[in-house]
Amino acid sequence: MERDLDNILVNWAKKKHRKPILLRGARQTGKTYAVEVLAKTFTNFCCLNFERKPTFKKIFEPDLDPIRIIKEIETIFEVKIKSGRTLLFFDEIQNCPPAITAMRYFYEEVPDIHLIGAGSLLEFALDSISVPVGRLKYIHVKPFCFSEYLNATGKPSLAKAITNINYENPPTEIIHQTILNELRDYLFLGGMPGVLKTYLNTNSIIEACEEQDDIIATYRDDFNKYCGRAGTTHLDSVFDTIPRYVGKRVAYSKLEPDAKSEQVKRAITLLEKAHVLLKVKATSGGRLPLASGVSQKKYKLIMLDTGLMQRMIGASYQQWKEKQDLFPDYAGSIAEQFIGQELSCLTELGYQQQLFYWERSAKGSSAEIDYLFAINGRAIPIEVKSSAFGHLKSLQIFLKTYPHITFGIKFSEQNFQNQGSIKSIPLYCISQLKRLA
Repeated sequence: MERDLDNILVNWAKKKHRKPILLRGARQTGKTYAVEVLAKTFTNFCCLNFERKPTFKKIFEPDLDPIRIIKEIETIFEVKIKSGRTLLFFDEIQNCPPAITAMRYFYEEVPDIHLIGAGSLLEFALDSISVPVGRLKYIHVKPFCFSEYLNATGKPSLAKAITNINYENPPTEIIHQTILNELRDYLFLGGMPGVLKTYLNTNSIIEACEEQDDIIATYRDDFNKYCGRAGTTHLDSVFDTIPRYVGKRVAYSKLEPDAKSEQVKRAITLLEKAHVLLKVKATSGGRLPLASGVSQKKYKLIMLDTGLMQRMIGASYQQWKEKQDLFPDYAGSIAEQFIGQELSCLTELGYQQQLFYWERSAKGSSAEIDYLFAINGRAIPIEVKSSAFGHLKSLQIFLKTYPHITFGIKFSEQNFQNQGSIKSIPLYCISQLKRLA
């Protein structure tokens, strides 16, 4: 299953001047597999997995001299590590923080060596060490986005069609409905590589769901690794509750009624650092940078993956497929999850995209915009609708409040349509936002 990350790694390997790469992101998003694919283009591949073989950590105990480290690795693997011929990979590197620090010295003293590190709980390890800015290239690995899903499932013509359609050249109704049907499956399966691989190999929704269960169980197993003495009781409860509160402003008492607000807040922070969820922060207005008006107390949450969210909610694929509309009863949260997940991918993989929304709390005139996104020096208000219909009162209020913003965007099942100051774009075209806005 090819993805954008594969091309990024290939291009990195070809560069004469390059930094070591540190792959970050949640567990099971395909970091190790992507490196193994790249390794096929090298003569030798030396993988040090610090979780599977903890004794590898001893290599970094005497000092962090890259020349000495390379010699030890050569002895262990019985290969000569040469520039352009050997790929060196430090996997599950969060289990060996000195190896992360050592990567900077590889860049400074042996920059010709191809070196990649990867880990699933890296944010916790990075808290305890110092990595100078500019020494490493960070890449945030996420689940497959919808366009990658189409390519992986043998629908490249649909993925290409999405890159060409617009207001003047909208898709025909049959193409529009075909892509919506593919989106329906994606929203249920999600973009976790293991789930997609299982589904493609077996053509079984049941086995794909079992893979989702395994991934969710793996995330739970990780709780003890970063929860410490505080225990996992509240972490488990918050993790279970969040899928049902996607798209809603966080109220600690609703997420976990039996816990203190500080305990719930800490649980959210830990899950965010593990990349299991992402905050969508409230911002005060339509001026850039959007982060300047952020409220630290007001935010919503989205999950890592729409498929995992559906599984945790307990969605049934049969009921999902039988629905005439694209979304079931919890339509709004799934639609908002999908758009947020795709927006988080609309940036270079080396940068962790921040997400924002807007709300106004006024007596008799409250309003909320699902997302605010900065494009070409402009703040673009985005409303997400689970069907082609639905009022846009909040969007109209926002545009009147900030007249320098001349239009807003509605994402829904509806085909392309201009409605005065509101542009209607099909949900599946979210990846083309920068081109269409």
